[in-house]
Amino acid sequence: MQLQYGPIGVYFNEQDENGVWLSITEDEAKEKFGKGAGELKGENEVAGPKLILSEYYSTTFKMEDRAIERLTDLYEFWMPYVENPTVYPIDCVFTADELDTIDFYKTDFENTVAENEGLWIKEGGPSDEEWEAYKSSLIDGCGLEELLEVYQDAYDRYVDAE
Repeated sequence: MQLQYGPIGVYFNEQDENGVWLSITEDEAKEKFGKGAGELKGENEVAGPKLILSEYYSTTFKMEDRAIERLTDLYEFWMPYVENPTVYPIDCVFTADELDTIDFYKTDFENTVAENEGLWIKEGGPSDEEWEAYKSSLIDGCGLEELLEVYQDAYDRYVDAE
């Protein structure tokens, strides 16, 4: 809890009758620290891997209001359009060679995707020719197939180990 949100006394100041920690409100954060709750969290959380189990939100700390709002939006507005809710597991383990491949390609890949997304949001979607050129650039210049192979191999090992 403290790794994700910051130390008790900053983001969490009181507990309910069941001992569940309550997060600071937006108004309290602004009054006490001169910034919003999200900014306060960002400044105090510890970078790096963390594990927060769903049960912690009922036994250790209350989910923050902003997170509840985001989840509500996700389930009410986005999930009805999702055909397959399977997500890539965050705890897949990669070999040293796979990590080298990810390190080599991932930045260029993500930058290319982000640049084109921004362009298409600003100017409208791509033409058929632009779309084909975009796919080719991901394959030829950004290691799409290599990244897919690395992530698939790690996922397959993950599923086999379950």
